[in-house]
Amino acid sequence: MRNLRVQLLAGHLLALAVMLAAMVGSVYSFFHLGRSIDRIMEDNYRSVTAAQAMKDALERLDNSATLVLAGETGKAGSQCATYLARFEAAHRDEANNITEAGEQELSDSIGAQFVAYRSELERFVGGGPSPAGARRHYVQVLEPAFERLKQQANRVLVLNQNAIVRANRQAKAEARNASWTAVATTCAALFLAMLGAVVMVRRALGPLRALAARADEIGGGRLDPALEVRGSDEIASLSRAFNRMAERLQAAKAADQRRLHRAELMSVQALQCLYDPVVVTDAESRVVHLNRAAEALFGPEPGALGAQASAVVRDERIAAAVERAVSDGRTTAADDYAGGVVLRDGGRQRAYRLRSTPILDDDGATLGAVVALEDVTFLRDVDRLKTEFISVASHELRTPVTSLLLSVQLMQEGAVGPLSGDQLEVVAAQREDLERLDRLTRDLLDTARMDSGRMAPRLAMVPVAALVSDAAEAVAAQAQARGVSIDVSVEPGLCDVQADRSQAARALVNLLSNAIRYTPEHGAVTVSARASQSGAAGVEIIVTDAGPGIPPDYLPRIFDRFVQVPGAARGGAGLGLAIARTIARAHGGDIRAVSRLGNGSAFTLTLPGTQSATQSGAAGGA
Repeated sequence: MRNLRVQLLAGHLLALAVMLAAMVGSVYSFFHLGRSIDRIMEDNYRSVTAAQAMKDALERLDNSATLVLAGETGKAGSQCATYLARFEAAHRDEANNITEAGEQELSDSIGAQFVAYRSELERFVGGGPSPAGARRHYVQVLEPAFERLKQQANRVLVLNQNAIVRANRQAKAEARNASWTAVATTCAALFLAMLGAVVMVRRALGPLRALAARADEIGGGRLDPALEVRGSDEIASLSRAFNRMAERLQAAKAADQRRLHRAELMSVQALQCLYDPVVVTDAESRVVHLNRAAEALFGPEPGALGAQASAVVRDERIAAAVERAVSDGRTTAADDYAGGVVLRDGGRQRAYRLRSTPILDDDGATLGAVVALEDVTFLRDVDRLKTEFISVASHELRTPVTSLLLSVQLMQEGAVGPLSGDQLEVVAAQREDLERLDRLTRDLLDTARMDSGRMAPRLAMVPVAALVSDAAEAVAAQAQARGVSIDVSVEPGLCDVQADRSQAARALVNLLSNAIRYTPEHGAVTVSARASQSGAAGVEIIVTDAGPGIPPDYLPRIFDRFVQVPGAARGGAGLGLAIARTIARAHGGDIRAVSRLGNGSAFTLTLPGTQSATQSGAAGGA
């Protein structure tokens, strides 16, 4: 078991020893090279720096003499004093760092010449020669002395630079030797490492190739035959592990195939046993499955498989729902019975509620769509009977309720004689109940008419300001009775909308009545109109109250019929918001609500612009 391990360890140790020797030799060579470079810097760099500083100081001293010629004697004196001191400091550094032959003689010569130059320069700058002879003195005495000193300083500079160049050549030679030594030792280390690698590869490559080929076979799904195992080293152990893995994968694959077949069979049978028709399509809207109920509607499955869904279902709404699910990934689900489709099943028309859902993989890619048709024929018939009953009952109630209300009004007005205080209270209570019953019957009648399509809006051009003012005037008495103020705000420049003025005003009155009912005494209700914020042409009318707000659990259902929030103020049957939403949608608009407990509620009535309203009205009339 340790054979391969020992060989690998021995080969690595040998390569490590050779590389360590190469590293030690290289480090020594470069350390020696570093010392040579340090010697260059220590011996000659200070002299070069001092010589360059002397030259720079001489240039500035000569410049101070030219300033005297230019008449700037004050500036010349200051500059002369500064750079005389700098020259002396640089000369001291150079004299204290003599490293090359002949450098001492040059340093002594510079010192002697500088004494004479300094004396002449200080006399010149201090105003020694007359202005007429200043230029001649500069040309004949100072400038030649400056040039000689500069040449001597330059000789010191060149002498040390040449020494640096020689030392640099020597350092380069040492670097080349070190490099060749490093290359030689590295080549030797590489040779020995390659030799060890060749030996190890020859011993291990054969079994590893067999393992690689076996891995490719397993990846391709071929789980037999087993590998032939030879020896007892780690590769042989790995080969045995491969054989065990292949056996377990083969067993797992067989079990997965059995489970997959059973799951597919159960899925197909479950779809077949469903009472409702189900159609399944692929990502190209081609039919891949129909259950028995769907075959009764659209024909046998073998003839439909592979065909486009639009050709099989032969209904534009179902085909459009499939296309939305496949192309846009959108789910289609009818809210009520009216949003379904009517199909013929065995000679009888049946109503179905349409639901289409995209089929997605784990990455969110669309695989297809499933369309389910829920049979709601019985529910639609029950709903129709309920609507007819409500319509008949409400209509029959209108006459006696109107008669009783008229009688109560006559009694309150004293037409049948004076009434006592207690009698007036009883009659007032009767009148309030009769008025509530009258509103309920009218709401029920309107709901029945809307469901039957007999209240299609008659569109006309309506100014938004007039619509808002009509609704505010209609509820002014109710607001005054409750001590609630109504604040109206209409954005200037709003275009007229095409709407049925009476219906749109009624929807707005219902919203305002609710707001007044829920706003506490001395509170305020605001109604404002503005351009649509959604980008489409239209108008938004917002009614905001100061009431207790709507619980989040009830907010999605407040537009349903007969829904009332528990604990809220009573005064209606829960039809006002439902009627308002039905009117808004009949105009091509909608109503939405936003509310937070303790912060009131805001209802937004949206009416489309002229073009959208016209199209909606035309569709409604058709």
